[in-house]
Amino acid sequence: MKVDLKGKTAVITGASRGIGREIALTLAKNGANVAVCARNEELLKTLVNEAEGFGVEAFYHVVDVRKREQQEEFFELIKERFGRIDICIPNAGRAALAKPGEITQEDWELDIDTNLTGLFISSQLALNIMKPQKEESYIFPIISKAATKSFLLRPSYCASKAGALAFTRSLSLEAKESGITVTSILPASVATDFQKGNPAGMDWMLLPSDVADTVLWLLSLSSRAAVDEIVIQNRGR
Repeated sequence: MKVDLKGKTAVITGASRGIGREIALTLAKNGANVAVCARNEELLKTLVNEAEGFGVEAFYHVVDVRKREQQEEFFELIKERFGRIDICIPNAGRAALAKPGEITQEDWELDIDTNLTGLFISSQLALNIMKPQKEESYIFPIISKAATKSFLLRPSYCASKAGALAFTRSLSLEAKESGITVTSILPASVATDFQKGNPAGMDWMLLPSDVADTVLWLLSLSSRAAVDEIVIQNRGR
């Protein structure tokens, strides 16, 4: 699928690897300028070089999405460089592995701060830049099917994703008043570093490109159509 995104600016958090990286490259391949952030500078440099190979502008900023001041600095740099934001993909995430009775408060807070608060900050900053533009724009948080299904060994992850879904539903109510489309994307298991060591293997999982293709499909819809939430299932599971 090809979508003409020339002249558009896309922001992707957690973009150094996996789903975020694939989305950034897919949008760049379709003509969007991309601004990416994560905590690994070397991986971000490689991503930006690859994105620029598609003839678009790209830049990175090292950001811990849990820190509001770092995200504010990143979004201010985007405004200075591109003057606008058309697409925002809050994607950064993490997951502690422990039973509810055993998880430490530190791991609980890291999951909540990254997956829920980090997404909140990214979405809010993008919304407040997009609203005055008064043009069609998009916020597509990458959440997880775990927002709707609990897992024994990921209580804080599931809680954070359920909260992210609830927040995004509220966000969409405000955003639509300004012509901003908000769609929650809920992938099932995706074959990334996140799943290394999974006892069931990864052959049956979605690929990052499946999520990136979903983003591209959402951007291809006419202005008459909007999708509130989309769950990407693992076929046969």
